[in-house]
Amino acid sequence: MRKIILFSMCGLLFILSSSMNNTTYYTITAKVVGIRNNKGTMQLQVYRSSETFKKETPYKIKTFDKKDVKNNTLTCVITGIPPGEYGIALLDDENSDSDMNYSFLLPTEGFGFSDYYHSAWSKPKFESFKFTLNSNKEVTIKIRYV
Repeated sequence: MRKIILFSMCGLLFILSSSMNNTTYYTITAKVVGIRNNKGTMQLQVYRSSETFKKETPYKIKTFDKKDVKNNTLTCVITGIPPGEYGIALLDDENSDSDMNYSFLLPTEGFGFSDYYHSAWSKPKFESFKFTLNSNKEVTIKIRYV
């Protein structure tokens, strides 16, 4: 009898803990436009706050092969993201080395941000490209090449 009661209690605790973890996850679809070639990869860095963006510590990094680029556009899908505030920074990593490359202090690869075209020479503020994720979201990232 004790074993049955213990098993029932464990089952009840499992059911209660499962129902308490009802986090909904969403999908972010990033339409990347203005891609100049299909060499290398497209790296999307998902940030959750101004602090993590300043420290360059993304919540998630997703890399996409550019072989599917059509009409200078690539659609990148990131799944399994919980609700909250996010911003996406993009690197058009043409040589697939996972780093932004420079020549004479200027970037030689493209970059971009979610729903924000950065035209200044300094790093943008997170507030300029952040968005709230509370349902599936589509963003557009227009690449800038210097």
